[in-house]
Amino acid sequence: MGDLNAPNGIREYAERYEPMNRGIAAEQRDLVPWAGSLIDYIEERFRARLPLDQLKDRQRWRDRRLMALAVHKQWANENIK
Repeated sequence: MGDLNAPNGIREYAERYEPMNRGIAAEQRDLVPWAGSLIDYIEERFRARLPLDQLKDRQRWRDRRLMALAVHKQWANENIK
């Protein structure tokens, strides 16, 4: 989810990656930029579910879970035949 993949949430994610996404989507017929009222709408919906002041904690939680998964996968590769 883009909201957890940028330090300050979905708006920063959109601002950071819109140029790349625009390039990828250049061949699409109906390109909608992630800016203006669209990002306002998306951010409002994300913040209703996860307030910005809780974003860093959620990112840390996600990172801990991913690290635990990586440890488990390594253990499983070594111990489960």
